Amino acid sequence: MLHRIPQGRPSTAVKRAGFTLVELLVVIAIIGVLVGLLLPAVQAAREAARRMSCSNNMKQLGLAMHNYHDTFRVFPYGHTEDGYVTRKRDCWVQRILPFIEQGALQEQYETENQTWIMDVDATVKDFQIPGMSCPSDSVSPGLGANGGVRSGGAGFQGNYVGCTGDTLMLHKSDLRGLFYYESSNNFASIVDGTSNTLMMSEVILGGPETGGWGNGGGYWGGARWGGYGFTTLESPNTTVPDRVYSCKSTNYRLLPCESLTGADTTQVFARSLHPGGVEACMADGSVRFVTETINLIPYRAMSTVNQGEVVTE
Repeated sequence: MLHRIPQGRPSTAVKRAGFTLVELLVVIAIIGVLVGLLLPAVQAAREAARRMSCSNNMKQLGLAMHNYHDTFRVFPYGHTEDGYVTRKRDCWVQRILPFIEQGALQEQYETENQTWIMDVDATVKDFQIPGMSCPSDSVSPGLGANGGVRSGGAGFQGNYVGCTGDTLMLHKSDLRGLFYYESSNNFASIVDGTSNTLMMSEVILGGPETGGWGNGGGYWGGARWGGYGFTTLESPNTTVPDRVYSCKSTNYRLLPCESLTGADTTQVFARSLHPGGVEACMADGSVRFVTETINLIPYRAMSTVNQGEVVTE
């Protein structure tokens, strides 16, 4: 006898695995919040790494200055107009090349038969010298601030400059800092103490343009107009504009600048894209972070070599 197997009631609904639209939107919102929380931390970590790299660059430059001093018993001059050693408008950068592993570049430079440094071959002056660019400056390494394009190049522009003191950067005057026109300071000159005296700091390049004459870091011709150094007349990252012969740009938000067109009242200030201040190398070779809120009295005192000020930060 055959028995019929009872059949279940047919299902009227089809079950599907997946997210509803509301659930999907909630997940997306949570992911967005997490990304919003993590992104600043990632950016901060990246900037910390860039700042450490910048600090190391400056440490190596300080060591190069010390090695130069050990060899010649004097620090290199800030800049020279007359070219009694080599090309006119040569500056400290060309002097320390052998001490930053660029001896071959200096030899090539010295063989150039040009009166002015701006006219040396582009393969020399446009060479991007390792360790002379701050990784936080997206424009760097750059070209420009050296009188425009000459001999096929605009000239390398870096981020590190020497301290001229606490006054205007008058072109052919003895200033109160370590570097200026044909300066010849040595360790004995630093009466205020090497750990209390600024040797170098950093600048930003002022945009991607290749023109201009004298913006900070203009080593291949622009040094005479301020490109070799900085003054502590104003605090780091000040809103007071730099004043150079001819600005690369006058509307670059991070670097206010006024063109002087020949006047002697040059002023270039320490600037960086590190949040809150700039890296600085002291005369003893140590590197410290100088905040943009530093009191001007100790900041200016740090920039002079023999004025007898007491530095209290």
